[in-house]
Amino acid sequence: MLCLLQGLLIVSASAQQFLPPIERYSGSKPGYLILKTGERIEFTLDDLDRKRGLIVNVAGKTADGKKFSYSAEQIQELGLTPSDYAKLASISESTRSITKMQRNQVNESGRNLVLFYNEQLDEPKREALLQLVNPGFESRIRVYNDPFAAETMGVGFAGVQVTGGMDKSFYVRANGKTFRLKKKDYDKAFVDLFSSCKGLMTKYGKDFAWRDFCYHVFMFDQECVDLANK
Repeated sequence: MLCLLQGLLIVSASAQQFLPPIERYSGSKPGYLILKTGERIEFTLDDLDRKRGLIVNVAGKTADGKKFSYSAEQIQELGLTPSDYAKLASISESTRSITKMQRNQVNESGRNLVLFYNEQLDEPKREALLQLVNPGFESRIRVYNDPFAAETMGVGFAGVQVTGGMDKSFYVRANGKTFRLKKKDYDKAFVDLFSSCKGLMTKYGKDFAWRDFCYHVFMFDQECVDLANK
């Protein structure tokens, strides 16, 4: 039993993990937004409007007390400070299984801002602000939270949760397009996303799985970085 558990831990610890999304934000600690005009505004948050779970409007107050309201169509980038409760809950989510604890403990300790980027979506056609879940290795592919994603089953052993569940879909920005990527479509999407990286394709070939999607994105960002400069 002990050997089996240790084996599961070794396999689990080798992979990357996306950050869990945060949905509650501070109304007293500063955030920022960058308009499409290039103007950067430091502000405190008053309200967020969502449509289909995604942010479509931001209202707040600037450092000098001026109130504003901007639609997602006007904003290029948004950074919000999580509420103390949400930050604690996010850390708890990251450590609720042995796998997530080992993968996320460093990243979560410094998560003082939640980042969003403007993306144009086709289903339906609209602009929205999407929450980034792979900060630090997003130079080639951006992966965003899907608020309505279902979750895969985790694995437990002898009363201990060894692996946590994983979302069955994410929004992804790659190759100049933003789309919703679902687990059931990953067999085809893997080639579309990573075919430019010979090393990654050679290493995995047809031996890849949805559970390793985050690790694939990480390796693509780190090992195939030279391709981005050619």
